[in-house]
Amino acid sequence: MSLKGYLEQADSQYDPQSHLVWSITHSPGYHTRIADGVRTRQTRQAMDYALANLQSGEPWRVARACDVIDTITALQVIDPIDHHYGIWGWFFEEPPQQMNPADWNWADFIGARLAQMLRFHSEQLRPATLDSVRTALRHAAMSIFRRNVLAGYTNIAIMGGVVSAAAGELLDLPDLLAYGRRRLASVRELAERVGGFSEYNSPTYTRVALEESERGLMLLCDPAARQTCEALRHISWRSLAERFHSGTGQMAGPNSRAYSDWLGADLCRYLTEQTGVPITPRGQPEQMNLAKEGMFDLVRPLPCPPEFIERFRHLPSDPHETITRFATGPRGDTIGTTWLTADACLGSINRGNGWVQTRGLLAYWKTPQDPAVVLRARMLKNGIDFAASRQHNVQRGQRVLSSWSLANDCGPFHPAFDKPAGNIFQLADWQLRISLQGQGVAAECLDASHFVLRAGDWQAVIHTAPVELGGVPVRWQLGQTADVVHLDAVLHEGETKPFDFNTLTLKLAFGIELLRVQETPGADVPQAAPRDGGELLWRWAGLELTAPTQPRPFTW
Repeated sequence: MSLKGYLEQADSQYDPQSHLVWSITHSPGYHTRIADGVRTRQTRQAMDYALANLQSGEPWRVARACDVIDTITALQVIDPIDHHYGIWGWFFEEPPQQMNPADWNWADFIGARLAQMLRFHSEQLRPATLDSVRTALRHAAMSIFRRNVLAGYTNIAIMGGVVSAAAGELLDLPDLLAYGRRRLASVRELAERVGGFSEYNSPTYTRVALEESERGLMLLCDPAARQTCEALRHISWRSLAERFHSGTGQMAGPNSRAYSDWLGADLCRYLTEQTGVPITPRGQPEQMNLAKEGMFDLVRPLPCPPEFIERFRHLPSDPHETITRFATGPRGDTIGTTWLTADACLGSINRGNGWVQTRGLLAYWKTPQDPAVVLRARMLKNGIDFAASRQHNVQRGQRVLSSWSLANDCGPFHPAFDKPAGNIFQLADWQLRISLQGQGVAAECLDASHFVLRAGDWQAVIHTAPVELGGVPVRWQLGQTADVVHLDAVLHEGETKPFDFNTLTLKLAFGIELLRVQETPGADVPQAAPRDGGELLWRWAGLELTAPTQPRPFTW
């Protein structure tokens, strides 16, 4: 929507008593204790509303923006020895001390908006409001400095670098400018050294990395920092381009961080406008009427660099395979492999986890009924992604060999939160699930070891090995719910019982080949050979990988 449309919509939710806008809570399932569906007032949303009011320039809106800003800056924790120094809660109703736990990224998110206000709207602000903005930005930047996230935390490393450098320039604090400059450079150096962002191929956070690089170019004057922001902008676009699948309009896997299985309307709109290539959200063509008045963005987007535009139109070759090293460390390299053809794609990561935001084995294909059906492999607890699991994949072309094991020292939903005492999980409904979701999907059992998930002209043939949990055989079982068909390794169902993730062993592997429906699948199944240290060497279809059977600590 336009700036005018955004403001009119937000005006309808404005509370003149608190000087904030309300919304209905929908959380990712961690940090906040507030239940979904509750009317709350978000701090970041309030600052977006304040910025939009300032951008309008209307005197009454500028006065309202100052009221909002005064309310938000008063909520910041400003005691430098406080554990929550420099941050805000997500909601007016829940200060950081009451969260579960607080989100330190709010120094970055709110700080970015404060810096933008100070750079472009300082003359519009009331003197007292201007002072509060300057003070709040300094506290936020010092909180960012104190936390000092690593370069691998891509989106926050970039955002915090921009906020720190902007605070250094705007507040005349040379040490903060130098810190922000170094931090941005460290993200660039890491990405150029290993071949990509550590938060790899994330539709959600690559877009954030782009926006914050663009914000840096909008806010900063320092030549070195600007040069780095432009380099990070190019790396972000390259990351988006190299795995974009034009046949389905999706980001091919694997994804380190994703909030949904399909690209959202906002990212599709952004990619369309910056590349000139029409990209329509699955099932939402009405949201892409680009003849409507210009969209409202707090940060003015910059066009896609010309060298990447053609990649959004079509593949460089058909089929095309992309292999990227995203990270390197003592455990070895983290490598993503993606196979793409005109109407289908399949991607995997060599080492990953079962967190809800991770999509380590992911495929899309187009059918006459559906622009993008989606295939995923997941560990589930009570129907929800189970973080206490690890995946190991090796891929060549349209075939992936996958093995799953257990993880300990982590929570069930978010790996860092709600860890069970003694690594003992209470489980009732637990399975490894390979699912195909979309219109016209179907499933078939070929024999005791081979299953098919099918839609349109493509089929995912699943070659299963016998599964054992704690030495006890586990069955494979087909199922269907609404527009989803799935194959499950049923690890446990029935009464809730404890499982000790210190010692519980899991032997689980399968192979997937993505084939045209007229193609004949292979007959072999994954075979295992023991290795030292409680590991198995799995082999299938010319692929092999080594994976543990015993639980190991969760790794990002």
